Amino acid sequence: MPEVDLLAQKIFDNVVRRYDWFLNSATFGFIDQWQLDLINNLPGKDIFVDLGTGTGEIIRKVNNIYPESKGIGIDVSMNMLRKAIEKTEGDVRDFFIRASALKMPFKDESVDVITTSLTFRHLPLEEAVEEILRVLKPGGYLGILDISKPRSKILYKAVDIFANKIFKPVGVGIFSKEEYAYFMESIEKAMTPDELKEVLESYSFSQEYQSSRFFGLISISVFRKIQ
Repeated sequence: MPEVDLLAQKIFDNVVRRYDWFLNSATFGFIDQWQLDLINNLPGKDIFVDLGTGTGEIIRKVNNIYPESKGIGIDVSMNMLRKAIEKTEGDVRDFFIRASALKMPFKDESVDVITTSLTFRHLPLEEAVEEILRVLKPGGYLGILDISKPRSKILYKAVDIFANKIFKPVGVGIFSKEEYAYFMESIEKAMTPDELKEVLESYSFSQEYQSSRFFGLISISVFRKIQ
């Protein structure tokens, strides 16, 4: 397993009990609304694959919005997957697989829709996009909900001060220093919506939808693999 996956596995195995609470707190309760916006701007298709599925929230919401679809959650953390199975109550439509987003256990061009919720920025960009391209069907969809680098330098500085000064004592109190540093380092890798669009268009994707939320700190984007 790639080193990036081993680190993620270690961290997310450790934080599973606190993760949902932390995510809801850090987003002021907006995470559900953002995830629903992402899913509602994707077509109802046969197979949804959620990368870095965590505790299975995207899969649970897909079940409710598109009951005819089959959800497949992928994560490197077994503890997260156990929690996801518990939250989806063993729905027979769902599968949860311990696997890397960089080496998905699917045939070429076999998946209709891929989603990532607060996961994409953690992944090595080139490797991740190439693997997504491999498994997506021609005309398939990629939905990304993630932290976005704000265009305003003043806002970016304010976020940096909040994360590294004001909120850090709380974050370190919830997680270890290593775990909190992992999340903070991933934020530094965030792209603006325009940067994300430019990168994915260079890999033969076309943008179908984009929305910025939370003062531009969250981006919700849908791309379609050009046939």
